[in-house]
Amino acid sequence: MGIRSGITIANSTDGWNLGQGMGLQFRIMPSSHINTEWYFELFHGGYSDRGVRTDGHIGGLVLLYPQKKLQRVAPFLAVGPNADFVKIRERENKENFTSRWSLGAQAGIGFHVNLTWRSDMTIGTQYMLHFGKAISIPLEDTGILALPRDGSGMDGHFLFNVSFNYKIADLWKRIRF
Repeated sequence: MGIRSGITIANSTDGWNLGQGMGLQFRIMPSSHINTEWYFELFHGGYSDRGVRTDGHIGGLVLLYPQKKLQRVAPFLAVGPNADFVKIRERENKENFTSRWSLGAQAGIGFHVNLTWRSDMTIGTQYMLHFGKAISIPLEDTGILALPRDGSGMDGHFLFNVSFNYKIADLWKRIRF
């Protein structure tokens, strides 16, 4: 089980926007080369100079380890699906908002630093792609705030996560260093 903190970088018509968030996760490791990670996280940040974006993710990842045996530092490749909630709203008028649920997919890389045989710190980065209908809100000065900005129906963002995890059980008795 663990807690995760992260930063998201999303693109809008005004350039790149930062958001920050937190979440919870747990892992089940079926073999020494494959791990699964199940998570919930919520990000909140700007979306252009006129809007605010909130992202909620519920999903899972498969972590693939290239090393032959478990080591203190364990790099991995990550890939997985997720359910995604996106809400954009106007900064000034919080009543002016729109939201959607969609499916998404993500892939990335990272590594675990095993601090003890029961705890680790994980650093990872992924790109998450959302497959959902385009949403937009009209602004008071006849402008429009849209997601995705080109109206194509897909949007994505980069995620950078740091998590701390505690191993509750070692069912296979092989996580000793």
